[in-house]
Amino acid sequence: MRFNDIKAKIQTMHKLLLLVLVLLALITGCAREPEPVYIPAPTADFAANPEAGIAPLTVSFTDLSTDDISRWHWDFGDGQFSSLPQPGHTYTTAGAYSVSLAIMGPGGSDVETKVEYIKVGSGIMSWEEAGSYIGQHKVVEGIVVGTHYAADIKSQPTFLDFHKPYQDYFKCIIWGRDRENFINEFPPNPESYFLNKHVQVTGLIEDYPKGSGIPEIVLRDTYQIKVVVEQLHP
Repeated sequence: MRFNDIKAKIQTMHKLLLLVLVLLALITGCAREPEPVYIPAPTADFAANPEAGIAPLTVSFTDLSTDDISRWHWDFGDGQFSSLPQPGHTYTTAGAYSVSLAIMGPGGSDVETKVEYIKVGSGIMSWEEAGSYIGQHKVVEGIVVGTHYAADIKSQPTFLDFHKPYQDYFKCIIWGRDRENFINEFPPNPESYFLNKHVQVTGLIEDYPKGSGIPEIVLRDTYQIKVVVEQLHP
């Protein structure tokens, strides 16, 4: 009889313990905090226009960052800063400037740095001097004395020549993939628009073939060339 009493008490205790566990689970479930809402961290990115030119050079910066942003901090690389979303800045001294954009938002922060992004020249040189500055960003000036659109070549380049004959002398090249932009900006086409005009071109002076010392500038953006003097020769 005593054994049965003990067994009954144990069963009762098990039932009570189970009831307590169920109640604790219910209480814990009711008190559980809601899941936090995930806010993605922003990703910093930006662009500038123009990216090269002669001092004083005024540059417009465009914020291309994604997700929510509440604060901006621009470092223009010349000791000057801005907290505007889309600032402008004027570079007064020649050099290659690294630009950084730091952003903050409810989801976190991020920084984007573009090394030697803005290239500012100290002056203008004649096309005849270009061969002495291969590998450097410069502003080159001269008269376009010949042009040619090589539509039959795969890359469809447009050549702006500064000497006749053009072989072994400075020239500018517009590749076919960029041609439409130049047609829109300089109608009816760049080879007609620039012929016999005094121009300034800005960009990296390269030699082609590599190691030949024959200088050229590839024009990828329309801001890289401007007319200084209109038609000079019939």
